[in-house]
Amino acid sequence: MRVRITLSEKENRTNLEWHLKQVSSSINQDKFMLMEYLGPAVDGCRAALRVGIERAQDMHKMPESEFEKYMNATEHSFRALTICFKATDVDEFLSIVFENGMTSIHDECVEPDVVVSGTIAHLTDIVDIDSRVSPTDVIGVSVRIAGNESSDVVEALGFLCFPSLLKMARSGVDPSSLLSEDADSIIIAASSSLVTQMVRKWIDAQLEQH
Repeated sequence: MRVRITLSEKENRTNLEWHLKQVSSSINQDKFMLMEYLGPAVDGCRAALRVGIERAQDMHKMPESEFEKYMNATEHSFRALTICFKATDVDEFLSIVFENGMTSIHDECVEPDVVVSGTIAHLTDIVDIDSRVSPTDVIGVSVRIAGNESSDVVEALGFLCFPSLLKMARSGVDPSSLLSEDADSIIIAASSSLVTQMVRKWIDAQLEQH
């Protein structure tokens, strides 16, 4: 059965705030337990960055004992974080705020930890759950990320992975299904791979600027 979409609904689907609210709602409900997989992947990258950007490039060579030391000194991700979305072509500011794992959307940016900037179209595309654009293709190109603390930036990069992972889960990879063990492995691998790619691309961009 074909579902009719009213004009206002069509307009909503091109609206940054509408898409951010969809992502926020999905995070708060966490139907597919994506944050349980995404959080540890981000935690690991943040821990590695405590040793410096150059050392983090070789984090796969880091001794397990050294890595554990940094992991234990790193707080869990997505506990307290404000990400501002700043459109460069129109006067629009929006923020998503994490508080103890829950999110809320605000039409202002007050002392954000991280600023994600780009045209309104590019910002909307990167948080659109149905987008065909991979976040790894636009970071440092059409979408830029800045923050005072590299660990906060990594959390923001992890957040930008969520729409892609949700799209994957909705397409049939459901960790709550009878094939949960296989689904878990797929989501864990996808989360780790995507976060690592995002962080590496951001690190490369930082090194190019110095």
